[in-house]
Amino acid sequence: MIEVGKDLAYEQQLLEYLQSRLPDKVYDAHFHINGRQGLTQDENELTPFEKFFDFTESVLGKGRLQGGLLMPSTSPEDVDEMNLRNLELCRKEGMEAGLLVSPWCGREKAERLLDQYPEICALKPYLTFMPREVMFESDILDFAPEWIWELANDRKMPVILHLSHYQNMLNEPENYEQVQYLCTKYPHMKMVLAHCAMGHHIRKLRLGLEHIKHLDNIWFDCSGVTEAISIYYCISTFGVERMMYGGDYNHGASLGRICSYGSNFIAFHPGMVKNADCPRDYKYQPLNNLMEGLVSLFDAGDLLGLTEDDYKKIFFENAKKVYCREGIKSL
Repeated sequence: MIEVGKDLAYEQQLLEYLQSRLPDKVYDAHFHINGRQGLTQDENELTPFEKFFDFTESVLGKGRLQGGLLMPSTSPEDVDEMNLRNLELCRKEGMEAGLLVSPWCGREKAERLLDQYPEICALKPYLTFMPREVMFESDILDFAPEWIWELANDRKMPVILHLSHYQNMLNEPENYEQVQYLCTKYPHMKMVLAHCAMGHHIRKLRLGLEHIKHLDNIWFDCSGVTEAISIYYCISTFGVERMMYGGDYNHGASLGRICSYGSNFIAFHPGMVKNADCPRDYKYQPLNNLMEGLVSLFDAGDLLGLTEDDYKKIFFENAKKVYCREGIKSL
C-alpha cells in the first residue's frame, strides 16, 4: 500500500500562480453555509461564516473577496428556519442572499420575504425538495413550479437552477425543452444555470448547449466545475458576459476534482484515496475543489484568449449586473 499525500510544494506554487492572475475584486456568486448555524460564536471556535472566509481567503488571497451570494444548505427539512437564519446572516455580513423556494412554499410567502428582506437577490429552487427515489431524475417544473418563474419574471429577478436528470444533464430533452419554454415565456427573469449547467460531462454539455444557445436570458456560474473545456464551451457559446465565478463552499473545501467519467461524471474527495493501492506515479491526493476550479477557469480563459478586463467581468462585474437589486448597496 502506498501512503497518498499532498504535493505541498506544487500546491504552494499553484497558489502563487492563481493569486498572481486573480483580479483585485472577487464576488463569490455561489456559496452555502448551513442555515442553522453562523449567528452565534463560541469564543474559542470560528463561526461557519468565519471558516468560509478564512478558507476562501487562503486561496484567493487577502482582501480580494468583496461580496457574494449566500444560500443556505439545500435540505428539505426546516426550509423556513434555514432561510431566515441565512437572511439574518447576510444582513449581518453585508452579503446578498439566495432564497430557497420549495414547491410547497407558494408565491405569497415568497413575496412577503422579498418585501421584508432587500438582501434577497435570487430565487433558488432545488431538486432535493423532491422525494429521494425520483430526486435525480425529476423535471425542472416538478421542483420549480411555474409560480417561481412568474414571480422572477414580474420582479426581473434571477433564478439559480441546478439541473436534475444526471444521466444526460443539459442534453436531456426534458431539461433543455423546459429551459427553452421557461426562458421564452418569462423573458424578464434571468436563468442562472449553476455549475455550468451541471457541465461535469464535457461532451453532453456541448451537445446540450446547442439546444439553448439562441436564448438571451441565460447565465452560468462555474462553481464546482473542474473541467476546463466545459467552461470553455459555455463562454465560447454565450460570451464572457454570461459567466460568473463561484466557489461553491463548503463543497469547494470538501470536494476535489469532478470530471467526465464514461457516460457520466465522478467526484474525487481529497481524502478518498488516502491509502489507495496505486502506482507510485499516482500517489497524490486531488486538490480542493476551489483550487481545481480556478485552475480550470484560467485554463479555459487561456484557450479563449481572455483579457484582464474579461476576468474582471467573470470575477466581479457580471455578478454585479445579475444580482444587484435596486436598494442594495453597490458591490
